[in-house]
Amino acid sequence: MEFDLIAFIKSKTKYDKSVILGINDDAAVLSLNPNKQLVVSTDTLVDGVHFDNKISPQQLGHKSLAVNLSDLAAMGATPKWFTLNLTLPKIEMPWIKEFVKGLLKLANNHKVNLVGGDTTQGPLSITITAFGEVETDLLLTRYSAQTKNLIAVTGQLGSAAFALDHPESELTKALFTPEPQLEISQQIREFATSCIDISDGLLADLGHICHQSQKGAKISLEQIPVNSLVKKSPQWSHYVLSGGDDYQLCFTFNPSDLTKLPDNCTIIGQICCSGGVRVYSGNKEIQIYQKGYVHFSNNG
Repeated sequence: MEFDLIAFIKSKTKYDKSVILGINDDAAVLSLNPNKQLVVSTDTLVDGVHFDNKISPQQLGHKSLAVNLSDLAAMGATPKWFTLNLTLPKIEMPWIKEFVKGLLKLANNHKVNLVGGDTTQGPLSITITAFGEVETDLLLTRYSAQTKNLIAVTGQLGSAAFALDHPESELTKALFTPEPQLEISQQIREFATSCIDISDGLLADLGHICHQSQKGAKISLEQIPVNSLVKKSPQWSHYVLSGGDDYQLCFTFNPSDLTKLPDNCTIIGQICCSGGVRVYSGNKEIQIYQKGYVHFSNNG
């Protein structure tokens, strides 16, 4: 059955000329561009931790790849290849076919090649490693924000976290099939000074930029873009600031580059010398007690 699974996945896979050897050999062989740097990201999604049975196999295939492509977008990289490691309780081909359909639809949309992977038996989990390329002078990182830089985000925040609490809402697409912001990444990498994708929540991820750049940030709650349905919730500020799973981009840039800001981006604040991330409503600073998703909690 394992070889049937591999044969099925291979039959659905197409390669471009950068793939010298792909699935069915001991390792993939890839042709690298000597004028670019290789960017690598990996993420694991575990049943019962990152998803449950509310997500369909096709949606899970999409999201498994999307979270990795989002990391590449945050680095200003163009995705090229990925590997897939599947741990399955048992092989159920109808489930596999739907999962692969969602996975490869997103891959084909962004011209990313599936070049290998592994399968094993155990509790359901998916690990994807994605590889991208970027020119040296266009690489985006977390550690280059400067004092007085403006802070901007793409899209709307809080929709995925809202959908997690409201599974019947129209915003479940944001939770189950997030779209990696690759196109905007290619635009902002020309002028952004730092960037991160918002996976653990705005405060947590902007906090990473501040920590690694040794700066602080002031943001305005009212300026953060949010869906009107989320805004009606009494918990809307929590969803927007700490909910996570947005897979939008948060980035900084010099005010002199304001005219370069793409249409789907919103300025929410400014980098300052120190002080961590501070949130203001009007002129009043508000206290936030839960900053974002915690990967390892101390529950004993």
